Amino acid sequence: MVLLLGAVATACQPEAGPPAGPQPRRVAVYGDSLLHSSAPVWRTSVEEQLPDWNLLERTLWGSAACDHLEQMADDARDGWNVRVVVIAFYGNAITPCAQGPRVEDRYRWDLNVAVDLWQGRGVRVVLVVPPGPVDSEPYSPAGRAALAVARERRVQLVDTTGAFVDPETGTFASELDGVAVRSPDGIHLCDHETIGEIVCSVDDAGATRYGQPIAAAIVAEARLVK
Repeated sequence: MVLLLGAVATACQPEAGPPAGPQPRRVAVYGDSLLHSSAPVWRTSVEEQLPDWNLLERTLWGSAACDHLEQMADDARDGWNVRVVVIAFYGNAITPCAQGPRVEDRYRWDLNVAVDLWQGRGVRVVLVVPPGPVDSEPYSPAGRAALAVARERRVQLVDTTGAFVDPETGTFASELDGVAVRSPDGIHLCDHETIGEIVCSVDDAGATRYGQPIAAAIVAEARLVK
């Protein structure tokens, strides 16, 4: 499910708990517009390779990691049977909880809180390093935070930056191999001028570059679950 589409986040809205009775194993994904817009890629791949698993999708445009911490706590205790968690954030800092002097410090703190929550329940965690704005150099503040936390906490890391960097300039590109991989705003993944409620198609080059390695990590981690 998707919590909100095409709007800036103000808060993650919790939903009703899971149905009664035994639940299938689930992958829970938490992220912002990049994770949402690439969902046709990673969702299709995961559903094909893990037919006995269910996806719990928690994506919110414009959100930061801190916006999802309460939802994560609810999901962890409400009986969803989450066994693998993906946490993927571009580095938004527009919601109240994300305000602070340094984006990197804020994200590092919040990612550690999230990892504590899930590791304490024996859940496998995947952190994603996103591409930064077009023409910037790797890594973004949120990307550096994810790198540091993954290294310190020994969790799986998906570093998507290499798939979006022009090898000649060393900066994030809007086009690679003659194909658009980022939106005109220099942030999103779709090749169109209007973001809003438009979702990347499965064959979108940017969504594929972002979504495929995330799907591969989900499947790899799920297969380690006993």
